[in-house]
Amino acid sequence: MAPPRFDPHGYLEAGIHRCTLEELEELFGWNACRRRLLAQLRRFVENELMQAAGQLPPLVLDGTFVTRHESPAEIVAVLLLDEIAAESFWDGADLYTSHKTLHPRYQIRLYVHSAFYGMDALSRVQVIDIVELLEKGLDAKHIKGVVRLN
Repeated sequence: MAPPRFDPHGYLEAGIHRCTLEELEELFGWNACRRRLLAQLRRFVENELMQAAGQLPPLVLDGTFVTRHESPAEIVAVLLLDEIAAESFWDGADLYTSHKTLHPRYQIRLYVHSAFYGMDALSRVQVIDIVELLEKGLDAKHIKGVVRLN
């Protein structure tokens, strides 16, 4: 992945930017707080996602972690259920049902996306909160970028 570019408001430029977990650590781990979240993400991937899917399933990351924010409190993650192998689909869906217990352990706020089931979390995470739009004087159509782990 090319180094991330941020817009003047500190958001990752619009789009879905692909990278590996190692590239993510290099690109977004510029301070101790971020490195701590990255270590939590790595544990989440190894202990939860790999157990549910047998491999790294398609995961999109969002939240203040993929902005210029110096001290993000968590990582927002969207599991792309439609792209998981059929035999692992329900394991991924079951992982979402435990999302409330995942947050305290990993500082991961997990959502799922499935066009088939009408759950469009991917579009929702790219939209900027109305309060932030107003505070920054942004147009309602301003969207932010996200990162997809390969």
